[in-house]
Amino acid sequence: MYLQIGLRPEDRDVCRFLWQAAGSQSPARIYRLTRVGFGLSCSPFLAMRVIRHHAQSHGKVKALADKVLSD
Repeated sequence: MYLQIGLRPEDRDVCRFLWQAAGSQSPARIYRLTRVGFGLSCSPFLAMRVIRHHAQSHGKVKALADKVLSD
């Protein structure tokens, strides 16, 4: 589920990492995640926040989903 949640462009610098292929002589490259990654301390919070947001936005149409998430 985490990989379905996008990061805002201004927040992507926080999720930077270096990558260099094994045995490569080329310099390491800098990459930034564009999606919420596994292992981030905020991932569970963001996942629940997204679920709650969608349940509240569509609760009138999907009453069962709203009931399940609110109880």
